[in-house]
Amino acid sequence: MAKTVEPPILMSRILAFVLSAAVVVLAVLVFTLAKMIPLERPEVFFLLTPTRSTNVVIEPLDTNSSNQAAIDDYIQGFIREYVIARNTLDINATVSRNNWSKVVKPWSSNKVFSKFVSTILYKEYTLGDQAPKMSCSVNFPNTSKDKAIVKIENDTYNVKFIWICENIGGQNAQKNYKIQIKVQSDLDKKMSGVFDNIEKLSINPLGIQVTQYTVLDGKEDPLNSDIASWSKI
Repeated sequence: MAKTVEPPILMSRILAFVLSAAVVVLAVLVFTLAKMIPLERPEVFFLLTPTRSTNVVIEPLDTNSSNQAAIDDYIQGFIREYVIARNTLDINATVSRNNWSKVVKPWSSNKVFSKFVSTILYKEYTLGDQAPKMSCSVNFPNTSKDKAIVKIENDTYNVKFIWICENIGGQNAQKNYKIQIKVQSDLDKKMSGVFDNIEKLSINPLGIQVTQYTVLDGKEDPLNSDIASWSKI
């Protein structure tokens, strides 16, 4: 006689299988969320109508204590991303060029950006015929005694980072930098009008710009340092 599975036993097996699958999915979700934490920067979005000729009104933020804390977090996240985009060099020059044109330029005042484009490595990466032979990354200290970004005035911040470079010859070097960044924004201004190129708002929605970028410790701009000679090795 063929063996049969009684309905209660079959149902318990189905439930056990469903429960096991649910546990696996939950574990994957927890692992994914853990990888995303900490979320260092609050992000701002605008809800816009699809037509380009829409009249847009941007109201100033009320700078009460609760809003100010969020604004400070946003600006520090902005500064962190700005420093990374400005000083990260990829062996694929297109990556660095995109960072500089799509992030550094719209986030910088004309004066700051004109000084940036005069650096040695900017010229090497944008004007050179040969692909660069080095890569550099930015690493921020993150201890209670040695914070990466410290606000010293309403619009001025001191930033510490380590610039780590490597060339195709196997040379490695790292250098500590301390810079001072001053920012300005349109947070206290009401803006209205027709924005023909509405996509530009998504690049810098709060209108923050770096108006001063000064090297305090490290002697010269990283992109002008002696490591710049590595690009020609």
